[in-house]
Amino acid sequence: MDYKVRVRYLRIGRRKIARLLPFIKGEYVNHAIANLTVMPQMSSVVLRKAIKSGIANAIFQSRNINPDTLWVKTAFVDKAAMLKRIRAASRGSADPILKRLSHITIVLSDDKKPEKKKIKAVAKKEESPKAAEV
Repeated sequence: MDYKVRVRYLRIGRRKIARLLPFIKGEYVNHAIANLTVMPQMSSVVLRKAIKSGIANAIFQSRNINPDTLWVKTAFVDKAAMLKRIRAASRGSADPILKRLSHITIVLSDDKKPEKKKIKAVAKKEESPKAAEV
């Protein structure tokens, strides 16, 4: 069964959060939390809290679930509405300040985690014959 977590209107830019998502996708929740614990970015704290909230949601929805079997099925971040502010600039003009917000969506699953596909070494193809040198 899948358990969805949404953190909405988060006051961090979308690109700052998206940098950390590859480290948690497809991982068990314990490994994902451990990965985020050692990262210095501020968005790692928010992602860690979101995953812990998802674990709590899963336990609340089905009491007999083992949190160790949960893994991050999907995780993505969307942009939200921007807060628009104005900063005074030279000669009486104004410059816009855009304070970006974001929405995080994380889906946890307790289904069997699929095996990661192993990358096979691809043999180099023969290079095409070069033009005759003169």
